[in-house]
Amino acid sequence: MYYSRNNETNDILVAVLILTISFTLMITGGITRITAYSTGAIELAGLTGFAVTVTAFLLHEMAHRTVAKRLGAVAFFKLWPAGVLIALITSMFGFLFGAPGAVEFAGLYDQESEGKIALAGPATNIVLGVIFYVLYLLLSLPSMFIVEFVLFYVALLNLWFALFNLLPIPPLDGSKVFYWNSKLYAGIFILVIVLNFVDGLIPSFLGIHI
Repeated sequence: MYYSRNNETNDILVAVLILTISFTLMITGGITRITAYSTGAIELAGLTGFAVTVTAFLLHEMAHRTVAKRLGAVAFFKLWPAGVLIALITSMFGFLFGAPGAVEFAGLYDQESEGKIALAGPATNIVLGVIFYVLYLLLSLPSMFIVEFVLFYVALLNLWFALFNLLPIPPLDGSKVFYWNSKLYAGIFILVIVLNFVDGLIPSFLGIHI
């Protein structure tokens, strides 16, 4: 299971680039609506897309990688070309679905280790989501619209990533956490649902105004 550092770095760079483009398209409503935006608005969407990619995706994957290595595994990020293509295509229609890659590891096969590695990613998203949402609330001033916009999307999508990845459906992280420690999983999953309700994401899906 050999994978060079250069290969991993290239895979990460490609994933970050494609996801930044994909999130930018999603934020602007897709390829047909982006032409209606001014240059400044597109640049803001691009900045936000990059911030979301680095926090919600890259730091999530690096958390998996770090915990796996600390537990003694061989771990690296590997690009998934089909996932990259799906992410890019779906974003053109104003939504995003697809995983451009994931951390693979070998050398650890017990449920506890796999559960801890799996939990590291969503836990990172939860912490970042809460931090950025608090900053968003503190800096919600008319004179700081750009900062407010970026903070809101970064918080929203980090908490959404946490919720999605914690679904107890293989191969998502939630299934491994559940098999390892179902009580811990239940507590964290309830917490993430509450956080997604507080930030307005779940109510918006349900058509509820809070």
